[in-house]
Amino acid sequence: MTQSNSGCLDSGHRHQVKELIYKKSGNSWMKGYLQTFVGKGIPLMMMVQRLANALKTTFHDVASLAAAETNVIVRQRKFTAATLAQSFILAFLEKPNANAHDIASMASSLGTHVTPEAVQQRYSPALLSFFRSLFEKMSRIYVGSGESLAPLLSRFTEVMLLDSTGISLPESMAEMFPGCGGTGGGNSAALKIQTEINLSTGGLTCVQLEKGKSPDQATNRLAVPPKQGSLQIADLGYFSFDRLNLIDQSNAYYISRLLNTTSIHVDGKAYNVIEFLKIQNKNVFDASVQLGSKNNLACRLIAWRVPEEMAARRRNKARKQASKKGRQPTQASLDACDWNILVTNLNPDKLSLNEAIVLYRMRWQIELLFKRWKSYCGIDLLDGQTDEITMTRFWARLCAALIQQWLVTYCGWTSAVALPSFSKIAKGIRQMIGTLALSLSLDVALEVQLERFRHKMQYLSRRMKRRGKPNFIELLRDPSKLEYSLT
Repeated sequence: MTQSNSGCLDSGHRHQVKELIYKKSGNSWMKGYLQTFVGKGIPLMMMVQRLANALKTTFHDVASLAAAETNVIVRQRKFTAATLAQSFILAFLEKPNANAHDIASMASSLGTHVTPEAVQQRYSPALLSFFRSLFEKMSRIYVGSGESLAPLLSRFTEVMLLDSTGISLPESMAEMFPGCGGTGGGNSAALKIQTEINLSTGGLTCVQLEKGKSPDQATNRLAVPPKQGSLQIADLGYFSFDRLNLIDQSNAYYISRLLNTTSIHVDGKAYNVIEFLKIQNKNVFDASVQLGSKNNLACRLIAWRVPEEMAARRRNKARKQASKKGRQPTQASLDACDWNILVTNLNPDKLSLNEAIVLYRMRWQIELLFKRWKSYCGIDLLDGQTDEITMTRFWARLCAALIQQWLVTYCGWTSAVALPSFSKIAKGIRQMIGTLALSLSLDVALEVQLERFRHKMQYLSRRMKRRGKPNFIELLRDPSKLEYSLT
């Protein structure tokens, strides 16, 4: 089914969709609900079809390909590639610490009757390789919303957030994924999950595994040219003049924090950025400068003084971190605690000061993504009786984490809900796993079941508006509400 130029279903396609709904759904309430949004021309059916296709492709075509590569099923008796993948992944989506009994119960829901002992015997090098291969293939499937959370995001072709999270692994994995070490040999094995998410659509454009000891600035993601007209947002760990130049040359945009040791040039004169701000006698600074000792990157500098209590907390943290290394923080680093400093190549006509600050604050959403993956999928659990079992469960949980984000995107990445809570949606996913398993096993109208869950989650996940401190969606839709935080 194709879309019209407006991005919505045209009248002919609306008729086809309504016919499909009436054929597949025996629930009159669901018919009326789906007919309502189709009649309004909102492309939600495109979204539900994309998600349903991603799930079916994952659990059938991709699972079969991974099984063939790893020879995980030598003789088919109970499990097929599809039911093997579904049993483990859906069990972890429903219960992060699922045991053999839970996985066997999920398999039974899928029509595959096995004992917990049979599940336990399934753990093997082949099963480990199967779920790793499955994760690598799933990470290349893109599931994004068909609409933007806020008009501000629609100014760009995409708004990309980049960050990573670390996961400790069994020591036996140190050769493949060496960690940072540390005193007592702790964290000798670890990996980083380097992740890019499109804030506009909620889709994951990259989920890449790297060695735990590798710094963020060394990731090859920084060498990938961005899409023209896109906005790139990353934290200070990714700051690089080469990266900012690459974005600029690609006709794309960036918002980045700035190192407090950076030199800037203003009217041909060189300054340290903190020393320059101190002599401005302003609480908020927004002007064009040039970065670097070579005076070679023109950009816009945005800086604002933080409340004194926040600056005091930062200085205490800086002193504690320095004391762990047996030294005292420099005066320059203590002075930097008074400021938040951003640089961007977007001029004020394209992006106001408040909008720039709000967009950079959205970087925190990728941290919350990692939190959902750890809280509701348990990707950081090391709970196997052997390292082989631990790593098998790790890869299966990563697969579950991808599906979790697909479902969160589908239910919450929409302007149809005033203030959705992605955390509530992720938690609520556990309630629909049984229905999802039944739909997959019987090959029934998966789209209708997904839409029913979406409607339920959009109702249950609504946030209340905050009087004093607006949440991130409120800020995205009305950046003027940020004023409370500027001193």
